[in-house]
Amino acid sequence: MKTLVVNNQKGGVGKTMLAVHAAWFLAEAGARVLFVDLDPQGNASYSLANTRQVGPSSLLFFEAPPSLEDATGVTLFAGDRGLDRVDGALASAVLNYRTAFTALADRFDYAVLDTPPTWSGRNYAALMVASSLVSPIDLETYALQGVKQLWAQKATVEKAARAGRPIDFLGLLPSRFQSNSPRQRENLTSLLREQGARIMFPGQAVLTQRQGYAEALDLRQPVWSLKKTAAQDAGREIRGVLATIKSRLDALPA
Repeated sequence: MKTLVVNNQKGGVGKTMLAVHAAWFLAEAGARVLFVDLDPQGNASYSLANTRQVGPSSLLFFEAPPSLEDATGVTLFAGDRGLDRVDGALASAVLNYRTAFTALADRFDYAVLDTPPTWSGRNYAALMVASSLVSPIDLETYALQGVKQLWAQKATVEKAARAGRPIDFLGLLPSRFQSNSPRQRENLTSLLREQGARIMFPGQAVLTQRQGYAEALDLRQPVWSLKKTAAQDAGREIRGVLATIKSRLDALPA
């Protein structure tokens, strides 16, 4: 099982939109996709409500996971308020998560993990089992200040919980990009200059601000399935990003 973690310690940058569409995209290829919503708000779980649901995601931290049969499509562990208890029992909860998650590995081809917008034991647990990490960011000045923090947290997990095994970093993915905003264009240029193309998403891809993405999540279907012209444009844009993500995941060793 290859595991994609969508993580950035900032809300409102399009993490859930990207994670949910990644699950839909992988499932459309006939894959068995595990989705773990680690955000108690459960926004991803709302948009994936029509998929196969097997229980709350807090179960992975505190109980043995259910026995699951192989099935194509998306299987959801939904976000729930039980996740609020993780930090209070951090050491045991994180170890339980690793054990439970590993036990599910032979039942799925891919896993997609959506994370909460503040650093916590849930983010730590997600990075602990990650194959690849993608970090959507917005291009407002205050959001860019968190890039170094994200990099440090990734390094901490690699050293403390992965015996130095690196996480494949897909890069920073500018999301909700407003191409008509001089400030955002300037911030993107500054980010490339200061951080270098090496930590940006391949091809310096961006996801632009489009109403179709919000509509798709609300309607619980991929944006490319909507009929509006603007939604079709969004669909072509995000499918290009997701094809790159899938290619990177598939190239990784088991």
